[in-house]
Amino acid sequence: MTEITGFPTRAKLHDLKRREIVRCASEKFGAEGYENVPLDAIAAELGVTKAALYNYVKSKNDLLMQCYEAGMERLVTSVEAAMDRSGSAAEKLDAAMQAYILAMTQKDMQYLWRYTPPFVTSGSNRGEQRSRDRLDTMVREVLAEGVADGSLRADLDPKMASLVILGAVNWVGIWYRDEGAMKRAEIARDVTKEALRGYVAVR
Repeated sequence: MTEITGFPTRAKLHDLKRREIVRCASEKFGAEGYENVPLDAIAAELGVTKAALYNYVKSKNDLLMQCYEAGMERLVTSVEAAMDRSGSAAEKLDAAMQAYILAMTQKDMQYLWRYTPPFVTSGSNRGEQRSRDRLDTMVREVLAEGVADGSLRADLDPKMASLVILGAVNWVGIWYRDEGAMKRAEIARDVTKEALRGYVAVR
């Protein structure tokens, strides 16, 4: 008898439904504001009962943190893709930080930096902290690479430089507003230029 394969397991189905809830919540929180979207509205959007949501989230705050976790995964993916290019380490770092800013200023990402201040601690098992640690590691590695290839200042400390650069970039998520005069790409370019100022080697 041939075994039937290809059907998702119960665990995979559960995760697919949870991800769809997170996607829906991210869009509604981004469009309407976290404080203006009750769980009932998310349930209605998905065509399920509010009680059904509690099979996937513990509370509205837990859902927010799941959205943050998914958002951090997107940031990591954006940075990894930007760094996967030829060129000097300084060029890779510039491209990565611009990609980071463009990702965090997307409509369904902006609210996360206003409602989820970075209170997670190093070593946490939550996905968002693992993503934050991954970002820090990638930036430190490319900084060290830049010291080695001469495109970044020879005396910089990768650990300290990573904290400074990511600190500057993360603040964009706090103050950025869609209605501002500058476009997202302009902000990404200019903030990155300022964040890396003093680290790029003078030739």
